[in-house]
Amino acid sequence: MKTRGFHRILLATDGTPQAEAAAHLATALAESSGSEIRVVHCWSMQVRQRHGVRDVEMRGEAEKLIADAVDRLRAFGLEADGELIDSTSTHAGTAIAEAARKFDADLVVVGTRGLSDLRSMFEHGVSNQVLTSVSCPVLLVREDFASALHEPSRVLLAVAGGNDIGPAVRAATAAASTTGSRVLVAHVAQAMFGAQGIAYVESEEEIQTTIETAAAMLRALGVTTGTRVATPGPVARTIAQIASEWQADVIVIGSSRLGNLGSIVLGSVTHDLVRETRRPVLVAERS
Repeated sequence: MKTRGFHRILLATDGTPQAEAAAHLATALAESSGSEIRVVHCWSMQVRQRHGVRDVEMRGEAEKLIADAVDRLRAFGLEADGELIDSTSTHAGTAIAEAARKFDADLVVVGTRGLSDLRSMFEHGVSNQVLTSVSCPVLLVREDFASALHEPSRVLLAVAGGNDIGPAVRAATAAASTTGSRVLVAHVAQAMFGAQGIAYVESEEEIQTTIETAAAMLRALGVTTGTRVATPGPVARTIAQIASEWQADVIVIGSSRLGNLGSIVLGSVTHDLVRETRRPVLVAERS
């Protein structure tokens, strides 16, 4: 019988510090639920920009990068294999998304530098492209995530309401796969401001419905759950502060999976949150 958690994890690596941090977290998740891991690396014959220097990655180097990553995973007793993806004629993020679909991954783990939407659009951020190209959950990991994972883990679930609640609860449940793990359901009360002042303030009834719906779903799945409501404010910054105070191992958030342009125009809590926190951000499956 399958344990609660992720079972087919696609880990994208390129040898950067953020990719190494992503591998560390993927290993921890896989150990807790007996996951299969496929390591992928996008190789291109084109000249690349790496650490400010233009160079060409040889195919042998790329193959060794994957082999070393697979060996490290197997040393932990995990079932792992690797795949080299030729991304000469396509964006690396698109190639990773296609590999995830072929592997039938239920989680994609990728490192991110936490750039702004505008910078990531012009620098063709791989994590952004993956996020907008796949429907399964995506775990974004910063290289400066230095906190050791708790055992059992502490998962902060930030819920906004509506159709995002179900996918976000499923992602949080999978992340809290270790026996004894806890999930804190957090909601930032919403207030919309217009030219004439406050146009909309979320009612207490709406807030409690959102919080209790998510909490009840988690408890029904046997997850130890707490709740917290924050007063209106910058959503991403507030969530990051709660995560810091509670010492969360990972933050789970729902996502409408807006494209880069949509994120810039409409605002994206996901992208803002990755900039605001050092903690890994798990973006739930597309609702």
